[in-house]
Amino acid sequence: MSNSNRKKSLRVQGSWAAPPRRSTLPKHESQRPTDVPSTHKSASISWAGKQTDTVVNKSLSFQNVPPQDLKEPPKLKYLRENGEHILGSTDRGCSKVILNANFIPSNDADWMFETLLNEIQWKQQKNLKYGPDYKEPRLTEWFSNHPYHYSGVEQAFNPHWHPLLTALCDRINQEYRLHFNAVLANCYRDGHDSVDWHTDSEPALGNCPPIASLSFGDTRNFDLREIPATVANGDFTYSQQFRIPLSHGTLLLMLGATQHDWQHRVPKEYHDRKPRINLTFRTMHPSR
Repeated sequence: MSNSNRKKSLRVQGSWAAPPRRSTLPKHESQRPTDVPSTHKSASISWAGKQTDTVVNKSLSFQNVPPQDLKEPPKLKYLRENGEHILGSTDRGCSKVILNANFIPSNDADWMFETLLNEIQWKQQKNLKYGPDYKEPRLTEWFSNHPYHYSGVEQAFNPHWHPLLTALCDRINQEYRLHFNAVLANCYRDGHDSVDWHTDSEPALGNCPPIASLSFGDTRNFDLREIPATVANGDFTYSQQFRIPLSHGTLLLMLGATQHDWQHRVPKEYHDRKPRINLTFRTMHPSR
């Protein structure tokens, strides 16, 4: 083989042996489809020294996808400071709560808790809303001259108030100029006892009923969430939410339109919790 032919052969072999050049673009960019004109045109592609006519692939078709809703759900807010807190306002009126963590001094709260825990005849009620055999995950007792029906539960009238309950009801009525004549006592035995989202808006309680919640024992979280103007399949994703830790001797008043525009609950907690007693005072209007 002549020298000129040998050099030509080496050049050909070297060109095939060279490694392919890699794209310097990030992988997701180098694989991104490019825009293609809607009119299909032929393009000439050079391959191995030959010109080949080929037809560019049909224009890519993308459906019009609506922009993703980038609205973020509001963050959970904590209420810990004593005083009045405005939750919101609608055509029903203003929703607000009053928090008083020092309503009952600790030494008095201790003996009151033990008295109520041992002297109230606690019962576990069946909730017919969830089936004939479903039992509420807490203990209750109702004190009023009138029966009370709520969420599948029927509480018979019970005029035999414990003296301590009478004294506590009278004090709240006097200090806040209210007219409570009934109380639902709740006993949460541990962190697994709870009450789900609900409102205390039964007709017998009247329009925009005030509710007083007095707590004894271990601290439990009390949650509030705003009811959307239009509830679609129970979607509360973008509702405002508040959390209030209710400690030993704390009084919480829910006033205004709170029972119509906000739901509340005591959620389950999956760590050790000691017993807690919660007294919810309310005003019954039997004629309604």
